[in-house]
Amino acid sequence: MAVLKLEGLTKTFEGKKGNVNALSDINIEIEEGEIFGIIGMSGAGKSTLVRCINLLEKPTSGSVKFDGKELTTLKKKELAAERTKISMIFQQFNLLMQRTALKNVCFPLELQGVPKKEAEQKAKELLELVGLLDRAGSYPVQLSGGQKQRVAIARALATDPKVLLCDEATSALDPKTTRSILELLKDINKKLGLTIIIITHEMSVVQKICGRVAVIDGGHIAESGITSEIFSRPKSEAARRLVYPDGQMEDKFAGGDLLRLVFDGPTSQEPVVADMILEFKEAVNIIFANMQEIDGIPTGQMVIRLPQNEDTARSMIRYLQGRKIKIEEVRE
Repeated sequence: MAVLKLEGLTKTFEGKKGNVNALSDINIEIEEGEIFGIIGMSGAGKSTLVRCINLLEKPTSGSVKFDGKELTTLKKKELAAERTKISMIFQQFNLLMQRTALKNVCFPLELQGVPKKEAEQKAKELLELVGLLDRAGSYPVQLSGGQKQRVAIARALATDPKVLLCDEATSALDPKTTRSILELLKDINKKLGLTIIIITHEMSVVQKICGRVAVIDGGHIAESGITSEIFSRPKSEAARRLVYPDGQMEDKFAGGDLLRLVFDGPTSQEPVVADMILEFKEAVNIIFANMQEIDGIPTGQMVIRLPQNEDTARSMIRYLQGRKIKIEEVRE
């Protein structure tokens, strides 16, 4: 069942030099309980899309259906009630500096009129969930970046939301802390059945945690689908810029026809290219290779240049296909 459905979502801003289309005909359907990624480079429209999802920014046209309700037609009081079910965490944490970790988590409960004792008990339970109960009395200035984000996550969960929006939530963190926060989000998703939407410009974040992803570019959805499939065979130029190292395929791989190989599951642990070289007694030029996890599955990619002999090259391609390796031609 879809918990969030965007149909024909468009947002136009009026400017001195004319109208600017920040979003054009966005169509996304997010299932209840999944971790969904929205990825794009700076200026792609991610921030505007986030604000349209929770109606902080009203779309110019189109539909935003949350939990079966059309948000764009709700009255102010009704919309406020629905927003409590869509929590959000940010890149800069947005904690109240004069409040302890415990009191930060209590804050949304206080706004709802929850009795102090009950609010504090729930806040302690949430701090325990994110692994920070021992820092309940600490102020934000006494916490590391990762700890601040954990407090922010606990605070976001205080209203028992159905959806958690993560807007560049790991961009200010170092790689090790980023991994720990993503693991925490994955754990919360499993324990609570919470739908999580990750908005990011980092492909590594999407690959680590998201089952499905939409690539946004220039205010449009360039492509969407299962994360591993988009990684294996990106169809749009926007996705290819994100998948290839440094987003610069032309600079890295220019100069002739190449093959991009994708290894996933069992094939990621097999010496396929080495076996192929031994089989044909012909060297191949390895242009690029890396290994990473995509939604928990070890996945690698390699870009190679095959021998110039066409018969040998074709035989090698058949060999790779026989070993169940996904192959994509890379041209200049």
